[in-house]
Amino acid sequence: MKLTLARRGSVLFRAGGPGSQFMVMLLDGDAVVEGSLTAAGGSDSDWIVLRTLVPGSLFGELGAMDSMARSVVVRATSETCLATLDDEAMAEIMQSDAVLGCSLLRALLAHVTRRLRTANNKIETMNEINQALRAEWHAEMQSDQATRARLSVLMKLERQARVGLASLESVPNDRKQA
Repeated sequence: MKLTLARRGSVLFRAGGPGSQFMVMLLDGDAVVEGSLTAAGGSDSDWIVLRTLVPGSLFGELGAMDSMARSVVVRATSETCLATLDDEAMAEIMQSDAVLGCSLLRALLAHVTRRLRTANNKIETMNEINQALRAEWHAEMQSDQATRARLSVLMKLERQARVGLASLESVPNDRKQA
């Protein structure tokens, strides 16, 4: 395990970088995980804060587990101290102390499971919001249709009234007085 100090504003890792080399625990300081709103990674303005990291937070574990390129940027928001565990150190732990290695993997699995549950809860909440917005939109559309129907009836009545007035005006004066 390697200890590293990073200054405020430092990029701790970038999207697209190799994921298989290490995972990190934030020992001191704060950082943010930033992700893109678009699958293509868009411009810098498309990036939003996905998660705030505090001492004890683990990050980089997904790439370390599946060897996929990193999909987010992690940026220090204060002076930080990081503990980095690379593939080589992990393999060494697994060989030299299987019990410790299994405990480490179990803790890592528990961490990833908690993150997955949190993501599922956020997706459920977003789905509920989406459903409510759809219902509101549907009600508004129904209201708009009812308003259009009422306006159509009023316009028809107005046309009929104009036709009635026009026919009254075309009747000769002697018939009107009779």
